[in-house]
Amino acid sequence: MTGTYEQLQQCPQTGISRSDLNFEERSEVRAIQVKGTSGLSQTNNPGKFTDVFYLDGEEKAAAETFAAENAALLEQLDLSARNVLQTSLARELYDLILDASGRRDIERYPTVVVETHEDGTQWVINRDRYETRVDRRYTTSETGSARIPGETSLHDIYESLGDTITEANLRNTTIAGDVRQVLDYYRVSSTFECVPVTTDDQQLAVRKRTQATQS
Repeated sequence: MTGTYEQLQQCPQTGISRSDLNFEERSEVRAIQVKGTSGLSQTNNPGKFTDVFYLDGEEKAAAETFAAENAALLEQLDLSARNVLQTSLARELYDLILDASGRRDIERYPTVVVETHEDGTQWVINRDRYETRVDRRYTTSETGSARIPGETSLHDIYESLGDTITEANLRNTTIAGDVRQVLDYYRVSSTFECVPVTTDDQQLAVRKRTQATQS
C-alpha cells in the first residue's frame, strides 16, 4: 500500500498525484475536478478550483473538503444560471457541494426536493425534474417547480391558511409557479400534520389533522 493511498483512507486530499498510486489503488480513486465541458462557453467561471481526490464511496466527505478549499470561488458563482461547476460535475456531486458550502440547504423527500437559498428564497421542485433536468429546475413558467420569496416561508404560508389548503388558496399567496409541488411537500414532510384530499370541485388539497386556530 502506498503512502498516498493511506492518506486517502484517512480523508479526501488535495495536491496528490495519481502516479504515486499503484494500478489497483488508482482504480478506487475519484476526483472532483472543475474544467467545464468541451464545446460549451465557460461563462460564470470565477477562477481555477482546487482539485480534491477521494476514494470511491466518500463523495460526501469529498464535497465538504472541496467546499472548504474553494470557499471564495464558490461564493462568486451565480447559481441561478449555468455555471462551470454544473457543467463539470455529476449532478450528485454538484448538489453535495452546494449543500456543504452553505449556498443552499437541500431537503430531499420521495417526490419533491426543497431548496432554501442564501436570500431566504425557497424552491419546491418535483424530484424527478430536480434530478433529470438540472438546468431547468428554477423556473416558474413550467410545471414541476414553485418559488417562495424570502420574505415569507412554506411554514408561514401553511400556518396562515385554514383547515383545508387548496391549489386556489396557494395561488392567492406569494408562491409563484406550480403550487401542486407545495401541496405535495406539505403531504410528505413530517413537519406538517395533514392528509391529502380532493375538493368537491376536483382541486388537489391537504387537510390539517388539527383545527386551525381561529382569530
